[in-house]
Amino acid sequence: MRESYLLALCLVLAVALVVMCLIFARRERVLRRRLTCDELTGVLSQQELHRRARAWLGTSGERSRRGAFFLVGFEQYAEISAMLRAGEDQALLVQVGSRLSLIARALGGMVARTGADSFTVCVPEVDEEGAAQVSAKLLEDLSAPYQLGGRPLIAVFRVGAALYPEHGRSVEELQRCVQVALVPLKERGGPGWSLFDFRMLAHQRDRQGLENDLRLALTTPAMEQFELYYQPVCDSGTGVVQGCEALLRWHHPVLGSVSPAVTIELAERSGLIVPLGAWILERACTQAAQWPAAWRVHVNLSVKQMNEDGLVDLVSTVLAGARLAPRKLVLEITESIFILHYEQHVKILNALRAMGIGVALDDFGCGYSSLNHLRSLPIDWVKIDRSFISALESDAGSREVVSALFGLCQAMHLPVVAEGVETEGQREILKSLGCRVMQGFLLGRPAPASEIQALASAVS
Repeated sequence: MRESYLLALCLVLAVALVVMCLIFARRERVLRRRLTCDELTGVLSQQELHRRARAWLGTSGERSRRGAFFLVGFEQYAEISAMLRAGEDQALLVQVGSRLSLIARALGGMVARTGADSFTVCVPEVDEEGAAQVSAKLLEDLSAPYQLGGRPLIAVFRVGAALYPEHGRSVEELQRCVQVALVPLKERGGPGWSLFDFRMLAHQRDRQGLENDLRLALTTPAMEQFELYYQPVCDSGTGVVQGCEALLRWHHPVLGSVSPAVTIELAERSGLIVPLGAWILERACTQAAQWPAAWRVHVNLSVKQMNEDGLVDLVSTVLAGARLAPRKLVLEITESIFILHYEQHVKILNALRAMGIGVALDDFGCGYSSLNHLRSLPIDWVKIDRSFISALESDAGSREVVSALFGLCQAMHLPVVAEGVETEGQREILKSLGCRVMQGFLLGRPAPASEIQALASAVS
């Protein structure tokens, strides 16, 4: 009896030991997978990519092999994610990871998730020509629609590429190179790929130096390096000025006049657009207070300014200090401010309009969902983007698009302003479509405040 009991106990202990070993083995596999793979997408983790790439690079030099790193990133992932339903952003990343895995496997390479919305692909035996082919392949395969909740979605991607050993001999060097390669793509916007060039480092250093100069310029007395120019907004038939748009000019003490596009891009990227935007608003309102009663001043408002607490109070304080009637101020926004924090931004704009301030939707036609949003947006004017206007005379498709945009706005009783009008032909086509207000070199180039004030005095 006792022997039977001991035998049974041994069997139980043996089974328990086996079960425990299986549990520990499973936990070890799970832990190893978590250390080596990204939990969401199943591709390699950044740490594992670095480990394997270091081993690969270690043998590459001995065998005189070549290779390339590719950093794959979304164009405006935050905006895409904001438009998706709960969980669909993760499903999108899983599908992207799956496509990249297929490409990497076919090329004998590997892929890892190296950021919240970015992936790194490492491919052996690739030279400069091969890097171009791989980049094109990545963009082509990733551009096909994704199925999310039964609905198709097209995402836009950028690819930065760097070569081993030309651009770097370590994983860390190559990772920095592909990040630098993406910078010009981010500045330009849209899809594309870029191969690292050592001149990009100098460009990046120049940009960083320029950003520091911008920061210093904001601390100078009266911000003396900055000036506002104004471009007239006119009646299309008579040419009579109805107002002016405030445009920033930065006079760098060494470089001279800095491109407005570069200035705004630097300010947006660094967050300096908030204090700079406040200065623009205050200066524009102060100068516009001297204009004829019928003239309005148009001031651009960025997403970062909209996200700041106290924007409505700031505008109210500026108007009071400048003694400018609210009806003489038009704040120009782009549709991007409605992609994130839609309800919050609508509430802010409604509060501004309740004060009597006008709101114009700038760059209309280039947004993500203009037709869906237009009906419910708290706006008073729509500005047709200059990219459509420039091709009016030469491209029938552009004329059809502009005609459709005008028809849509007229159906919703929204006045339209056409930007970038430079020729009589463009003006005549726009007039035939019912456009009553225009802006562009044909009607008036941007000019310093003194010239605008002289024009205003002559009108008065």
